[in-house]
Amino acid sequence: MAEFAYKAKGKDGKVTDGVMNGPSDAIVRSRLTRQGLKVVSISKKQTGRPASSQASGESEGVTSFGPLKIVQNGKGGFQVLFGSGAPSTRDMVIFTKQFATMLSSGVPLIQSISVLAAQQKNVIFGLVLKRLQLDVENGKTLSEAMRKHKGVFDTLYIAMVQAGETSGSIDQILLRLTTYIEKAARIKAQVKSAMMYPAIVVIASIAVISALLSFVVPTFAKQFQDSGRELPALTQIVVDVSDFFRNNLITVFGGVVVVIVGINLYRKTESGSAYFDRFVLYTPVLGDLIRKVSVGRFCSTLSTMLKAGVNLLEALSICAASAGNKRIEHFILYVRAEIEQGVKFSTPLSKDGLFPPMVVSMVEVGEATGALDEMLQKVADFYEEEVDLAVKTLLSMIEPIMIVSIGSVVGFIVIAMYLPVFDMAGTVGG
Repeated sequence: MAEFAYKAKGKDGKVTDGVMNGPSDAIVRSRLTRQGLKVVSISKKQTGRPASSQASGESEGVTSFGPLKIVQNGKGGFQVLFGSGAPSTRDMVIFTKQFATMLSSGVPLIQSISVLAAQQKNVIFGLVLKRLQLDVENGKTLSEAMRKHKGVFDTLYIAMVQAGETSGSIDQILLRLTTYIEKAARIKAQVKSAMMYPAIVVIASIAVISALLSFVVPTFAKQFQDSGRELPALTQIVVDVSDFFRNNLITVFGGVVVVIVGINLYRKTESGSAYFDRFVLYTPVLGDLIRKVSVGRFCSTLSTMLKAGVNLLEALSICAASAGNKRIEHFILYVRAEIEQGVKFSTPLSKDGLFPPMVVSMVEVGEATGALDEMLQKVADFYEEEVDLAVKTLLSMIEPIMIVSIGSVVGFIVIAMYLPVFDMAGTVGG
């Protein structure tokens, strides 16, 4: 007989902790169910015996060489991975949805984790889930075990799971998490698609202009030089730029690389991150898109957490940490500090102009009616549509601007190269 620690929810909704002896967790679960209790979690208590190296997961190790990882799968095989090996958004959505389905179907927590770990194609994620299973078997709650793997489970995920453990409705919480992750991923993909087209056009433009300066202009310049005629000022400028570009090719590209690396390093500093995040928010057109994404994410995250039973102050702290923008993060923390002083949520939210009046009004109504989570979800749904419209607007504006800009540069070079030809034709005609 072994001892099993359990958390169970009674008919009155109160969650109780206890210990029960039994031959297996399935038998203990059955006994608790017959007593009218809904089991939240159940795990075998530690006996004080040190875990073996296999139980601790040491036999299934990961050897890292920078971004390169060699993973031993425990069956004598190895897999080479490049990058962090962290699960993708799709992996997390599938895992969370399957986890919720298994728990709602009555499959024990440990067994659910074991089954999901065994079927993971991402080897590192599979190892994380096995260690999760071991920690839960050794008496930790699921949220406590997840805190050891913050590279996989973010603060929001862990807080939601903890709220589910407390309320005894972890399966429902996981389903809400699935919806939230899917929506967040969809919005992120929309923003990426909006940025992808300009990036491709800029790279293609740089390649075309570089080719013109490196090969086309020098050919014309040689012919003009052989003619012995003085070049027009516009043509001479283009030829000089071409000569400088060809003679200092490594310096030019090296300088570009240094500038890009320098900007990225500065962005990683506290002051640099704050400056760039503020700059992006107030950039015409793009800033409007980023602000809508941020407001929508804030409302969606806060609504999801309030529905899960997380208190407002804790939820705001997590919203700040997951804001993705330092300017908005600092403002959310300011709002939280004001609420701690007894101020209504909507009052500090209306300051600074970061949140539109419509959002503030909806929050105020939610506070008055006691349906803040529902109001925030409606705002999140509204901004999801607004982001889609903003992406289309941004693309419709960028496309003609990029075409005109690139056409102007290429046209300038072509006209500059043909000016001497026109001069010679005029001389001959005269």
